[in-house]
Amino acid sequence: MSFDGIMLRHVMNDLNTHIKDNRITKIYQLSQYDLLFQTRGYKNHTFLMSVSPQYTRLHRTNNKYDKPMQPPMFCMFLRKHLEGAQILNIEQHGNDRVATFTLRTRNEMGDISEKYLIYEALGKDSNIVVADENLKILDALKHTGPFDQTDRTITPTATYQYPTDERINPYDTEALAQLLSDDTQIESLNLLQLISGVSPLFLKEFYYRKDRTESSLLDLFNTMLHEKNYTIKEGKKSYFTSYKLTHIKGDETSFEDVSQLFDAYFYERDRLDKMKQSAKDLTQFIKRQIDRNKDKLEKLYKDLDKTKSLDKYKVYGELLLSYNYQIKKGDREATLLNYYTNDMITIPLDSTKTVVENSERYFKKYKKLKTSIPHIKKQILKTQDEISYFSLLESQLDYANLHDLDEMREELISLKYMNKKNRKKQNRKTKLLTYILDDDTEIMVGKNNQQNARITHKESKHFYVWFHVKDAPGSHVVVKKGFPLEEETIRIAAMLAAYYSKQKLSSSVPVDYTEIKHVKKIPGKHDSFVRYTDQKTIYIDPDEAFIKALLIKK
Repeated sequence: MSFDGIMLRHVMNDLNTHIKDNRITKIYQLSQYDLLFQTRGYKNHTFLMSVSPQYTRLHRTNNKYDKPMQPPMFCMFLRKHLEGAQILNIEQHGNDRVATFTLRTRNEMGDISEKYLIYEALGKDSNIVVADENLKILDALKHTGPFDQTDRTITPTATYQYPTDERINPYDTEALAQLLSDDTQIESLNLLQLISGVSPLFLKEFYYRKDRTESSLLDLFNTMLHEKNYTIKEGKKSYFTSYKLTHIKGDETSFEDVSQLFDAYFYERDRLDKMKQSAKDLTQFIKRQIDRNKDKLEKLYKDLDKTKSLDKYKVYGELLLSYNYQIKKGDREATLLNYYTNDMITIPLDSTKTVVENSERYFKKYKKLKTSIPHIKKQILKTQDEISYFSLLESQLDYANLHDLDEMREELISLKYMNKKNRKKQNRKTKLLTYILDDDTEIMVGKNNQQNARITHKESKHFYVWFHVKDAPGSHVVVKKGFPLEEETIRIAAMLAAYYSKQKLSSSVPVDYTEIKHVKKIPGKHDSFVRYTDQKTIYIDPDEAFIKALLIKK
């Protein structure tokens, strides 16, 4: 896998075909490293710029991304200078991983001017820079000063300089032909150091094909440069390429264009990585709560087990009073006849106390254990509820987005589990995840407890049909229709309930469904915990590809 200069060349061709002459209408900064640009023209398109250390890429995208409610400062700067700008041209700098967007825009006085949006995919030095028509830097995502031990200064008012690369541009046919003219010396050449913008993966494939073809080195190299075989190959590792990858075995998935390739390869990986980072504190907190409550439950069961000996202490106290005359102060134990069983019994004594005091001590133990039983049982039920609650939250982390995580944090704060820590309360409700079927039937899915409660108790009419995975944590799913439902609708809703649950990776998952009027809150528990009656059960196999293909209501 490599986002090299050759792959960027394919992206450049795609962007120039689809978004050249479009106007930038909206800009969002999705995270510290990711920018999303919406454009309008003959056909509207969206493109993503990412300088993420793990997932650097630039491409058109059809995926939906969570947009932050408050734009960071750099995003506000981009909106001020670039929204409304027309994309005149998109060029690659040589075959380096640098792309320049030439934009026509208006300044604050209303005069037409040009600006440059420069994207650099240079590993740890990746950056996004905005410069004026004279290449004077207006701002950049990352600033590097003259004392930062870098070759270039990237700060406002500095003059932008492109990275230098003395290597051969592989699209310079004459220079490439001269380099590859001698077949006998090709093995001794370090092509990675001689050719700009090629990755080790590309060269491994080139050398592999060289030994299996009669084509000249130049023809072979040019063939690989211009191939449009957009493929993800899953071997020991996962690879994406614009050329056929023959030297590695594995399953292949092909795509029509480079934007579909990148959407398929990066979206879920990047989303999970962002979620993992964003949810790190929440994940640790929930796990800590589950572990703490499990330890507490274990101790409660031990305490409950101790109460089984309470009758023994009562018998000890009675026998000591009955045989008071046979026992002397200072004895460490007394062996007496238990008249309840006609067996001899040995009772431990505190040698510093009298027989009566020892008897009272055992009666106190008896009463203490007896009165503790209802309290212990109550605590056991409460602790079991806590484990169920946090286990449900844990399962919801698997499919939560950034807004869902915020709602989960707000819920934990409102329930006094977490401290507020100066968090600003959300000013708007998160839109519920809603799927639309071919017949326009809408299906709502709750992805956290707040959404589950909204769907079931506020957003639904009494005759809507409610779905939930059987005997496991999961989402509330509601079809916004009453019975009778089409069999296909039932199966899709059941699949959604199974997919958004702990049973996501299982097969033949049992899912219960019933009318909303048969779903009731459980007194004393969180609103998302319900009991239901008059249910039917369907067994379903979750199909991730099918669910991703369903239309989502915006």
